[in-house]
Amino acid sequence: MNANTGAPARQRPSLDEAPLKPIHILAAAAVLGGAALDGYVLGIVGPALSLAGGELSLSPLSQGLIASSALIGVFIGGIFFGNIADTYGRRPVFSWNLASFVILSILQLFVQDVWQLVVLRLALGLAIGVEYAVGTSVLAEFSRRKGRGVLLGTFAVAWQIGFTVAFIVGALYKGDDWRLLLATSAIPAIITFILRMGLPETPMWLKARGREDEARRIVDRHFGPEYDIPEVTLNRSRPSVIQLFTGRNKMQHLYSGLFWFCQVGPFFAIFTFIGPVMKSLGFEDGTLVDMLLNAMQILGAVFGLLLLHWLSRRHFVIWTFAIMFAALLAIGLLPDAPFWVIVILFGVYMFIAPGANNIQYVYPAEIFDTELRSTGVGFSAAFSRISAAGAVYLLPTSLDMLGASASIIIMSAFPLVGLLASLAWAPETGNKQLL
Repeated sequence: MNANTGAPARQRPSLDEAPLKPIHILAAAAVLGGAALDGYVLGIVGPALSLAGGELSLSPLSQGLIASSALIGVFIGGIFFGNIADTYGRRPVFSWNLASFVILSILQLFVQDVWQLVVLRLALGLAIGVEYAVGTSVLAEFSRRKGRGVLLGTFAVAWQIGFTVAFIVGALYKGDDWRLLLATSAIPAIITFILRMGLPETPMWLKARGREDEARRIVDRHFGPEYDIPEVTLNRSRPSVIQLFTGRNKMQHLYSGLFWFCQVGPFFAIFTFIGPVMKSLGFEDGTLVDMLLNAMQILGAVFGLLLLHWLSRRHFVIWTFAIMFAALLAIGLLPDAPFWVIVILFGVYMFIAPGANNIQYVYPAEIFDTELRSTGVGFSAAFSRISAAGAVYLLPTSLDMLGASASIIIMSAFPLVGLLASLAWAPETGNKQLL
């Protein structure tokens, strides 16, 4: 019998069935603030590079290296720190990661050469990898089951807002100090760090590590004694990435990284170098086009939340991959099409791609169980950054050597592979009880 309620513990509803409480709002703000920060850090590098080109004598390859260095860092950070969070706790990794954002952002003020900038952007990528691996795990474990998919998908909307704000800041900035432009990411990092200091450890992780008394105290304080923690697999040993591919769900675990891989390659490449891409396709008023396309991205990200509500997870990935493939292939095959046709096709991609990105923060958190959730999400984020870093690194050279049309056709191969993989392996997790 439970001393607080007088009822057997098994009869208590799960904490993910609790009504909206302050802890839900705090967790959402702490995680989504980090998502917006991630988008800002990755987005501000484009405007900064346009100012730094003369001083640093940037070649297409060095531009690609600087732009992709943060994405390489995400690969390392996702693999390493996701596993650390599963082993030692979400809170210590999740909270203090923001301190590194503040320090690294400020250190960009003192950059003197390309390699110093590459190292700092690589380190920022490590911090972003923590956000992908741990942020969605924290949000999933503090979320209500009803509307969980839409809430997790909001991570992508927050990311897109941060990315778009970075573009707006870059467009409105009238100075020539690119170091100061990069360092502005310290501002949202400080705000988010303050929010996270008030967030406790997730009860599900504590229970999975055998620390049930601590978990119970957090539930009693933030949810109420009438709620219980879902049954999770007890795992006192250190989780390993190898465990992701030895169990019965190994194909789903692999798919979690593969679909993300196929979504982000063309997305990061095109949006990081949107100016040269547009110019190569004949768009002269780059600032106006950029503003319109960024507005389209925000609308697309919001539309993606509606799709998460309307569609099953499986249908979501299949249909969005199909549309992105068709749009990119058409752009590449129709370089001499009328201006309005190219605008519409690019608009379709710019609208659907941000919406499709929403599921990157839903699927992995639902596919992996608590004992491996951060490790699994970290692996998926890391795997995806192979394509993102590679595409960003090579696109400037591809534009220079092959032109925009051929480069866009190459990019269309990513959503094609994603479509085929989704038809074969995409699971349905929409109503899954997190374990």
